[in-house]
Amino acid sequence: MQNPWLIALVVIAVLIIAGLAFYAGKLLWLLQQQNKQQAALLEKEQQQQLQNQLYVEQSIYTICKAVAAGQCELSEGALRVWVLLNRLPEKQQGPLATDYPGIFQMYQTVKDMPTHQARKQQSKQATLAQDQQRLQAEKTLAPQIMTDTSKLLQRFKPA
Repeated sequence: MQNPWLIALVVIAVLIIAGLAFYAGKLLWLLQQQNKQQAALLEKEQQQQLQNQLYVEQSIYTICKAVAAGQCELSEGALRVWVLLNRLPEKQQGPLATDYPGIFQMYQTVKDMPTHQARKQQSKQATLAQDQQRLQAEKTLAPQIMTDTSKLLQRFKPA
């Protein structure tokens, strides 16, 4: 005859092992669910980044087309394009200042000039001086800006 204590200990041990196995299985299932959620979130984030990049590229193309057609002032186009170029992923940017020197120089000229309400609040003499500086820079940099615009139109040409 077997010892009842031994049987009771074996039964308790089996129950403990079964409980721990169930708990481990539940934890593994939860971990798997979490990994699926993280993968879905990562895929969604990558899709959002791709959409943002496409939007930036389309915006650059549209602005460059407007600049090339004379529908947008060179200074405004350069300012907007430069900001958008800097929103591209770093691996796609490259050395922007050397790749697009005309746009870069125009951006450097106009980046600190006030706009909108700040422009309205400054004196007429300051506004006139800034306009003259901007127009002179546009005149001087026009050939290089148009070259840069052509490069950008080729680079971001829609498929």
